[in-house]
Amino acid sequence: MSSRGISNDEVRRRAQVRADKAEQRKTEATKALKAQQTMREAEQAKTERLRALRLARDAEEAAANAGKQEAVKAPRRKSSSSPAAGQANKKAVSRS
Repeated sequence: MSSRGISNDEVRRRAQVRADKAEQRKTEATKALKAQQTMREAEQAKTERLRALRLARDAEEAAANAGKQEAVKAPRRKSSSSPAAGQANKKAVSRS
């Protein structure tokens, strides 16, 4: 079963080298996929942690703002210091 003057042993050796290289590529691909999956999981965990922190911060800010707004919602009296009131006062004074 010699082809082109190559012995059977050489054909087997070359076939074994090709098989070994294919196995090595397969192993490296598997390692790369596992590393990629691990990185994806770490990124997802970090994102979830940061989201929880952001939501907690936003809830605290909302609670603090709600307390401030209750104090601000006290009824306000209209003052006569508005520009329109000032104009009316000047007209009343000038007519006198």
